[in-house]
Amino acid sequence: MRAYSDIDHGSDPTDRKSVTGFCIFLGDSLISWKSKKQSIISQSFTEAEYRVMTSTTKEIVWLRWLLANMRVFFSHPTHMYCDNQSSIQIAHNSVFHEQTKHIEIDCHLTRHHLKHDTIALPFVSSSLQISLSRRIPSLVFVF
Repeated sequence: MRAYSDIDHGSDPTDRKSVTGFCIFLGDSLISWKSKKQSIISQSFTEAEYRVMTSTTKEIVWLRWLLANMRVFFSHPTHMYCDNQSSIQIAHNSVFHEQTKHIEIDCHLTRHHLKHDTIALPFVSSSLQISLSRRIPSLVFVF
């Protein structure tokens, strides 16, 4: 299983809200995805990216639980590809600074699963990031 999470920070010109998205694959099959316009305006690119990482982490944990109930077990962490190195560093860093205090609760969840090998956070360049529908033309998210 592998996952991609990404944001389009402040992409709506009328209200500057970000669009977040993730997609999760089991082998070559897309098994879960989400694309959502955020209800609040993120104050930073890193904050918005970290919030979608937390959402993706929750989905990964749920899918791993569901698959384990079907006797499908994973011996390795699920790679969640992210194109924001600052967010990856926050997940690895156990020391909070004044600038990251507002995302501290999200950090606890993602860091917990990172430390327990539920997820791994490899970097992927933006050109290879596929989680938002604009990068996968065949996927149209309609809710």
